[in-house]
Amino acid sequence: MNNLEYLERSFYEKTGETGGTLYVIEQEKSGEAQVTLHCSNEAVVFSIKPNNGFPYLRTKNTPDGIVFVKREEQCWELHIFECKKTVRVKSWEKAKQQFEGGMLHAYMLRGLFGLPPFSKICVYTAYQDDHLSKNSPDPALLRQPVGKPVKKPPYADWDDPCLVILGYEVPHQRILLNDSGQGEYTL
Repeated sequence: MNNLEYLERSFYEKTGETGGTLYVIEQEKSGEAQVTLHCSNEAVVFSIKPNNGFPYLRTKNTPDGIVFVKREEQCWELHIFECKKTVRVKSWEKAKQQFEGGMLHAYMLRGLFGLPPFSKICVYTAYQDDHLSKNSPDPALLRQPVGKPVKKPPYADWDDPCLVILGYEVPHQRILLNDSGQGEYTL
């Protein structure tokens, strides 16, 4: 990957050309989560601290991990990870904003590295507790305002296999963390 040496070393972690293990660690203290990523190809994870991304972007939302994975010569995939202890309506809305900020930051990094458009983009939510699914114990999800037509709630896409981010339909996968906030995923 060209130009990686221009970045602060604390901003990224890189595997060898044959892959390895990388870590996505939650950047805010409230959830204290970590996802171990197993990569069979060269990969780089970028960790942007909250409110410490590219200062000229309007969005200050950043995900916990932005991962570039090389599949073949000049063919790179983008994987964006967000960790949440508990997924509720508010935290899910924030996660989608963080995915958007992650895509914008990734596009800027891609330009710095001189990479072609990503061959694949996927987003992931790593979580311990789900309060959005149909089987959720949260009774607040059942409330409907009186006299207003029922429309699709903003959290309905939690159960969808894809999200619309920056006008693109992007696959979304959920990663269930154990009780200590640890999870694993293979890219």
